[in-house]
Amino acid sequence: MGNHILGLDIGSSKICAVVGSVDRDGVVRIESVSERPSEGIRAGIVENIETALKVVSSVIEDVELKTGRELQHIVTSIGGQHISGLNSQGVVGISDQHQEIRKEDIYKSMEVARAFELPLDREILHTLVQEFRVDGRGGIKDPVDMLGHRLETKVMIVTGSVSVSQNINKCISRAGFQVQRLILQQLADSEAVLSQEEKEMGTLLINIGGGMTNMIGYIGGAPYYVGGINMGGNQVSSDLAYILNKPKSLVEELKCEHGCCYGPLIGQHEDIIIPQVGGWPSIKMPKREICRIIEPRMVEIFSILKGILAKNKTAGSFGGGVVITGGGSMLPGTVELAAEVFGLPARLGLPKPVEGLESRYIDPQYATAIGLVLYESKRKGDLSHVRTHRSRNIGAIDKINPLVKKVKDLFDMLF
Repeated sequence: MGNHILGLDIGSSKICAVVGSVDRDGVVRIESVSERPSEGIRAGIVENIETALKVVSSVIEDVELKTGRELQHIVTSIGGQHISGLNSQGVVGISDQHQEIRKEDIYKSMEVARAFELPLDREILHTLVQEFRVDGRGGIKDPVDMLGHRLETKVMIVTGSVSVSQNINKCISRAGFQVQRLILQQLADSEAVLSQEEKEMGTLLINIGGGMTNMIGYIGGAPYYVGGINMGGNQVSSDLAYILNKPKSLVEELKCEHGCCYGPLIGQHEDIIIPQVGGWPSIKMPKREICRIIEPRMVEIFSILKGILAKNKTAGSFGGGVVITGGGSMLPGTVELAAEVFGLPARLGLPKPVEGLESRYIDPQYATAIGLVLYESKRKGDLSHVRTHRSRNIGAIDKINPLVKKVKDLFDMLF
């Protein structure tokens, strides 16, 4: 694979693959994008491996053709209602004779933070650092080389369902490829959509997909909350199909062309025509009526997320407001409705421009796939930096110190 990364976003409505290459300076260039409508996936969970793997194979083979490369290693996203984040902390004493904090002390403290019993059906996906405290002084971003007696590391441990990740892995391996890493969807979205300033100010990032809506909350530059619900744009389409008594394909088109989820945006006398289906004649109806069907479901999605956040007692302000991304964010009125429900300023989350990325892909529905490539390239850069740092500083200790292997294993888990 070399320096090529294939990000695979397995969604409920579409499966999207993005291939990026990373040069020596760490600059990412997008080389190819491919997508197909999903099959065998519901709420981000693989429900039928046979049908899903056909779509996965087709998408990956397409990007291989476009790039002229065989891409064996893949990073893919995981999200949904089964994901949860647990805040934990690990405290260690500094053993160095000069009381100097080394990277190994950080990894030891993380191991302490992770030392708890997990149910058999759960696994740790990421250990995300929130802050370090040295001898009681908080808010430290990087304590390496600082002097102190006691290091405390605050982390958020992200866990997910073992069976969900096993089914994703099985689907991709049955298609003839290998999953190099499962990355939390919210982290990929953040990489593509949020700036460091927004993370520092405190921002809620919400991705509305077809079958699930995922959320991550940043405070002071670090993630303090992750979660999701198995509701999204598909529920809106189902409501329309049920109330209008029309086929799903027609209402999907209707939603994309005329849908709106915020009443004040619609003019008093705006009408739409619902075309004839089968023997039924076409119908003229006010656009407001469509909005009255869509709005309650979107309000429900945002209200549930707001309730989960309140229950989580996340202390801190979200000065950066709410950022909405994902295919569901394209529905007119979504940003305005989110601002009203959360009582915060809101904006649409477009992926940042990346070298080689065509302008048509700078669209919220591609945020996760692009973010996967960006997140993995950043992780690789950080890992190579750690390797060179370690070879310079503790090369002599490597041979006798079993902690070094642990450090590498843990580093892989952190990201």
